[in-house]
Amino acid sequence: MSEFHQLLGLGKQSNCTGMDASPVVCAAYGLLFEGDRGGAEKRFQRILIDNPRDADAMAGLSICVAEATGRFVSATKLASEAVRLAPQSPAGYYALAYIHLLGSRLEQGYRYLLKAKKLAPGDPRLESGFALFDKERPPVIMDLQRNHPVNVVLASARTFLRSSMHRTLVGVLVLESVYLTGSLLV
Repeated sequence: MSEFHQLLGLGKQSNCTGMDASPVVCAAYGLLFEGDRGGAEKRFQRILIDNPRDADAMAGLSICVAEATGRFVSATKLASEAVRLAPQSPAGYYALAYIHLLGSRLEQGYRYLLKAKKLAPGDPRLESGFALFDKERPPVIMDLQRNHPVNVVLASARTFLRSSMHRTLVGVLVLESVYLTGSLLV
């Protein structure tokens, strides 16, 4: 199974549920999901010959290039072109995030995941992308193993604080505790 397939969290299904793409592009993604990167790359290229402005196909081709050959610069250029063609579509941003995460450029990948989240906040692919980011991210305390209980708790807190709502909640709780502590001391 393709690593991109796992990033999107689509399980064993090979359709494009939740992806706003044409049936032809979905069929090409289906080949990619099944692990036939060569066939998917050829199909994406054929789609782009017919319609050179298809951002979804351009993003898919960039993923094929990154996975099959490891040419991250070429893949990044293709994904950036997909973003340029359709700046309101999350497909190019997902591709850029995946390419950067695959190339161990975690912060850039995270930024692109956030851009995709702004365009499609309820998309289930985001959770998988953030899970891949957390998996690749170094542990909170470098001297401890990743699965050490302290690192597990701190990583969970770090993930919890990713949401602005959760940060606000923690801020309110801290202010409330300071207020209550101050009123007890008086």
